Amino acid sequence: MDYAGGRIRTHIEGSVGWITFNQPERLNAVRLDMWQSLPKAVRPLAEDPAIRTLVVTGAGDRAFISGADMAEFATERFDAASNRIFTEAVTAATASLAEAPKPVIAAIAGFCIGGGVVVSSACDIRVCTDDSTFGVPAAKLGLGYEYDNLARLISIVGPGAAMDLVATARRIDADEALRLGFVSRVVARADLPALVREYTDQIAANAPLSIAAAKTCSRSIAGRLPQADAQAAIDGCFDSRDYLEGRTAFREKRAPSFEGR
Repeated sequence: MDYAGGRIRTHIEGSVGWITFNQPERLNAVRLDMWQSLPKAVRPLAEDPAIRTLVVTGAGDRAFISGADMAEFATERFDAASNRIFTEAVTAATASLAEAPKPVIAAIAGFCIGGGVVVSSACDIRVCTDDSTFGVPAAKLGLGYEYDNLARLISIVGPGAAMDLVATARRIDADEALRLGFVSRVVARADLPALVREYTDQIAANAPLSIAAAKTCSRSIAGRLPQADAQAAIDGCFDSRDYLEGRTAFREKRAPSFEGR
């Protein structure tokens, strides 16, 4: 499916829903209509019970996402009032990823700058190629890095490292991103597809309700959901057919077959 005039594309491969930022001629810079369209792109994939994992990536071979599209700043983000509209779109877009009931993987290759850090920080798992570059250039532009975006970055790398990246606006390589904990794995570019398959295959073999409960608990720990919602998700796992199947498969020494119920 195409969204935002084809600048966001989705497709399904087996149990994986792919979301591709598709503006390679501008290094996948994100326009306002792309932020506004992302929830529409995510929703059908997140709601499809046959899909176990979402993967977010960028088109072309140079960038995951190079940032927001600067060409729009003079018309769409020129003062505080217009920025609120822009920020509402970004917040809804990142929430669609963070709140999806299944794992979301950011498969990063090349530039992951500004909006790229925003999108990938809303994903659950981030992996990258060894030639990837990361940065938060807000201070070089004079704009305020939005509250939700900074809160997510702090939750991933800690307040000191987050302030380092924001205050200096410096770029870091894949090895430093790994040391900071922003990414989980770094591989050669040729090995990224196999690494993503490794993750998606492992996730597809596991219990969807257990993974959804972990996402719910994570949001509760971050203060975005009541603890009672997290406990309800945990209780749902113990009352599920999948829990019975997991115990039975363990006893029978076979691989479990989970249904998500």
